[in-house]
Amino acid sequence: MTLPAPMAALPARLHQIHQRLTGQLQTLLAGDVLRVLARLTLAGVFWRSLLTKVETFGVFGYTEMINDFAVQRSYLHLPELPLSLKPSTLNLFENEYALPLVPTEIAAWMATLAEFALPILLVLGVLTRLSALALLGMTLVIQVFVYPDAWWGTHALWVVLALYIAAHGPGRLSIDHWAGPRFAR
Repeated sequence: MTLPAPMAALPARLHQIHQRLTGQLQTLLAGDVLRVLARLTLAGVFWRSLLTKVETFGVFGYTEMINDFAVQRSYLHLPELPLSLKPSTLNLFENEYALPLVPTEIAAWMATLAEFALPILLVLGVLTRLSALALLGMTLVIQVFVYPDAWWGTHALWVVLALYIAAHGPGRLSIDHWAGPRFAR
C-alpha cells in the first residue's frame, strides 16, 4: 500500500519546518539575547546574595494582609549606601563561611563589595569578561571552602554561566561593545 502524495511529503515538510525554526532560534539566542540573559542571571544570583548581607530599603511598597494583619512589603529591595554589613553577616563569616588565612571581617567585606560591584558591571556590560572571571573565582572559593556539597545543585550552573560570558563576551548590548572592539572581543 502506498501513501497518498501529501502524506508521503509530510516528513520532508516537517523536517523543513524544524530546520527553519531551529535556525531562527539559533540566530536569536546565539547572539546578543543569550549573552544578556547569561549576564543578568549570573548578576542576579550574586546581587540577591548581597541583599542578605547588607542593610536594605524597599522600593515600590505595598501592604499585604496576612491573617488580618497588615504587613508592609516591597517589590524591590536595594542596598543602603554607604554599605553596612548586618551583624548576622559577620556571624556567618565567622562560623559558617570561615575561610582559611583570611580574617572574618576582611572576608565579609571582600565578598560584599564583590557582590555589589561585579553584578552591576555585568548588567551594564562593563569589564564583562573580567567580572565574570572574578565571579567564577568567587564561586570556586565558595565551592571549595564553604559549601563543598553544592556543586551539582548550584555551583556547576554558576560556573557554566561565568565561563560562557568569559568565553563569548558581553555581546552588542553592552558598554564594552560600544567602547570598542578591544573590550567586546
